[in-house]
Amino acid sequence: MNAEFKTGDIVVEPTIGICNIEGVVQKTIDGKTDLYYLFNSNSTRVYIAKSKIIERGVRKPMTSEEIKKIINLLKVPVTPQRTDLRTQYLHYRDIMKSGDPVTICKLLRDLYILEQQDDLKGKEKEIMEQAMKFLVNEISYVKDASKSQVTEQIHDALKTMFKKKQQKDKITKKSTKKEEDQ
Repeated sequence: MNAEFKTGDIVVEPTIGICNIEGVVQKTIDGKTDLYYLFNSNSTRVYIAKSKIIERGVRKPMTSEEIKKIINLLKVPVTPQRTDLRTQYLHYRDIMKSGDPVTICKLLRDLYILEQQDDLKGKEKEIMEQAMKFLVNEISYVKDASKSQVTEQIHDALKTMFKKKQQKDKITKKSTKKEEDQ
């Protein structure tokens, strides 16, 4: 399956964000000729082979409906799972490279909880900031809202999620204590 875009389309390229497709050109690199999209994101211009578009996670921006789902998903309490830090960091990087707003949203929830519990390790704070920036940029573009408004909306959703998690944990703790006392 190959995603087809045309000059003038607005797309999301995971490593540079919201882009305008300025054109399609044929280039020969390392003896291989291919068609390349020219992406422009503010001052960044990047050529990406048409054959690599899906692999790179290039897609149309989210719809307003998809944004509502993301904001609601940010409010769902989770319990982050810890693994080896290096493995976890590589997993986080893969999620960011995917450009998938749903998995980036889930990553942001996990990291937010770890931050609230003072348990962020190594480069997790940096990944958390990248995830937040990625969602803020796309949502503010789609909703035509300021980045500060969107940042506040995401923070409010994450605070709601954390409160729900604390309440859920409190109930679980009481239930476990009751069972132990019997």
